[in-house]
Amino acid sequence: MRVLLISENRCRENLVPFPLGIACVASASRNAGHEVSALDLMFSSDPVKETVERVREFRPHCIGLSIRNIDNQDMFNSEFYLPPLRELVRALRAETDAPIVLGGAGFSIFPLQCLEYLDLEVGVVGEGERTFLELLRRLENNANFDSLPGLAIRREGRSWVNPPAHYAWPGSFPPPDRELFDVRRYNSLPGGTPAYTANLQARRGCHMRCIYCTNPVIEGKAVRARSPSEVAEELAGLEADHGIRYVIFTDSLFNYPQGYTLDLCREIASRELSLRWWCTFNPLFCDPSVLEALREAGCVGLSIGNESGSEEILSALRKDFTRRHVVRSVSLAKELGLRTNCFLLLGGPGENERTLRESLDLMLELAPDQVTVTVGIRVYPGCELETLALKRRAIEPGQNLLYPTFYLEPEVSSWIYPFMREFCAGHPGWVL
Repeated sequence: MRVLLISENRCRENLVPFPLGIACVASASRNAGHEVSALDLMFSSDPVKETVERVREFRPHCIGLSIRNIDNQDMFNSEFYLPPLRELVRALRAETDAPIVLGGAGFSIFPLQCLEYLDLEVGVVGEGERTFLELLRRLENNANFDSLPGLAIRREGRSWVNPPAHYAWPGSFPPPDRELFDVRRYNSLPGGTPAYTANLQARRGCHMRCIYCTNPVIEGKAVRARSPSEVAEELAGLEADHGIRYVIFTDSLFNYPQGYTLDLCREIASRELSLRWWCTFNPLFCDPSVLEALREAGCVGLSIGNESGSEEILSALRKDFTRRHVVRSVSLAKELGLRTNCFLLLGGPGENERTLRESLDLMLELAPDQVTVTVGIRVYPGCELETLALKRRAIEPGQNLLYPTFYLEPEVSSWIYPFMREFCAGHPGWVL
């Protein structure tokens, strides 16, 4: 089949990542014998026109459309990203009868809501490599796919999500295609504007319990790690074959399991690469040997997901680590010369003036290179925060959370945002 794969993400706030997920689907589709064309709308000045032209040129039998972001997750300057996408879908439907299959992280959080909003029939929830290929096989053979695991379907007044497909274990799918989706366009160093970033994933899944996070919904709770040598070879290929100078690992838990992280870092260090990289770091799994291995392997900085400096709020958010873990992680990283970016997620359940001050004081004491601040927490379906927000009447039963919806503790709601805006403006390296 001729398959057109479209990455629709055009968000340039913060990091601008290479479309890793759909690039993996592209690789799997090509390996299965399909003729694949790819379109990355990040660089398009006229997405609708460019997409229609590609459809006319390529004449696809099926179109895969990846939705990465639903909105900008900013309570006070909210931007909803789906209206332009609906315009794109309407143009596609006017141009071709080829089925349009949705997928991507954003879609996986809101599958039925996205299908309804965009007036489409089918999408892949979660990992796409195997489910999408099986869907292509059934489409090619005019076979029924109504019960195919991993699909969300909306048809004739009914809509449903099938049971999840079995998660693919590393080794059962190929690495991403970085030619069809050209990774060279994302080759930049930190501080560039926009902040284009090449990326890489060593493991999928997250077993943590954070009340607001969708990663376990998207990737599953089982942590599945690729072969360290395979990951190191992919990293080396980014440098040798594509000239990439800087990479971000997308793993939710780069320092877990610790034994795997040490093995991976040894493999990377053995390649003696010039490129440098950044990763996420969970304070719960901080060990000096891991941090030293990261540095020796070319890591230059860590995104430390502390979210708060208050024991009370860390517990309420189900972070599973303490203030002591945060202090240890940032302090050890700085001692080794690694840059640190900490996060504050403010206004969640139980937040008050005292807990806010505890968070600010800790960040001022530790002095990471950057503190990224968010006020108000986006509410997503299936997360514990949704249940809590319903209980506290912050949202209504049956409310469509596709439209940007946030939790902000009533005790701080009247003053916390202007306070933090002024605070961040007066502290270099603090970003709201």
